[in-house]
Amino acid sequence: MKVAFCVVTWNNADVIGQCLDSVLAQEGVDAEVLVIDNASTDDTLAVLGRYPGVRVTASSENTGFAHGNNVLIRQAMADPAVGYVALVNSDAVLAPNWARELVAFAEARPHVGCLQGLTLDYYDHARVDSTHIFVNGRLQGQQHGYGEARADTYNPRKVFGVNAAAAMYSRAMIEDDPDAGHGLFDERFYMYYEDVDLCFRALVAGFDHWFVPAAVAYHMGSASGKKRSSIYSPMMVARNQPAVIFKNAPASVVLRSVKPALRGEWEFLNGIRREFGTAAALRVAGSLLTGIARLPLYAGSRRRIRRRASLPDDYLLTIMNHDGVLG
Repeated sequence: MKVAFCVVTWNNADVIGQCLDSVLAQEGVDAEVLVIDNASTDDTLAVLGRYPGVRVTASSENTGFAHGNNVLIRQAMADPAVGYVALVNSDAVLAPNWARELVAFAEARPHVGCLQGLTLDYYDHARVDSTHIFVNGRLQGQQHGYGEARADTYNPRKVFGVNAAAAMYSRAMIEDDPDAGHGLFDERFYMYYEDVDLCFRALVAGFDHWFVPAAVAYHMGSASGKKRSSIYSPMMVARNQPAVIFKNAPASVVLRSVKPALRGEWEFLNGIRREFGTAAALRVAGSLLTGIARLPLYAGSRRRIRRRASLPDDYLLTIMNHDGVLG
């Protein structure tokens, strides 16, 4: 089964070589590697030029994570031999058996939407970067396992969703997407929370997402995001979070989560205030209000997604309140 690896770059000359070396070293899979560069101003394109086997698209402007990946996914899906699309951040490095383990796992199971392996901290392999992602009982996206000590053993398990830093998506899920009009990754988000949104709508549509610990990756963490202002990431998270909930969550789940959600937002903004100051917290709060004001943009998406939803509301709420792990 052919795997298309998709990598978006933006001023990543310092890390993209390690990423591509690990992708090209994948064992036991028929692979194609596609890269889009989002108008880098450093030497990223020069580094990419050292990889003649990689298909590179150069964008004239930085159109963001979502659009960049969607361009690559469309290129990948044009090849009918591609059964899986793997997204790999430019600052992620894969173990040689990463793709083989995920494909073998998926091929043995029905209704697979997406998968991720055990993603570890690139700088400290004894620390976890993520095992999966989920929307918690406070209606906030969360990266499970971040910063925890690596355990001695892990077992495969169904999860709410996967972290797009190093993840694999089935062709079946991509072709079945009920809200494909805005791309597999919603381009209205620009960047941050697109992977949470995608996994949420695929989950409620009936696809299974899996954590497969035998597949190991290493993630440096926000190599592109760190090149922006210190509060850029929380501002984009605050703006996009309401859209994820509005698009995908049943009304009953939202209503039963209002109190913990308000408490969660208060704590989130207080955390920004403590780390960056009151002015920064006010800017992030403004982004949250902007996100709420943008909700009418997603009304059509909500209708399409909820029309296809098959996951019981009570079961979804249980998943959200149990760290995104499905029983």
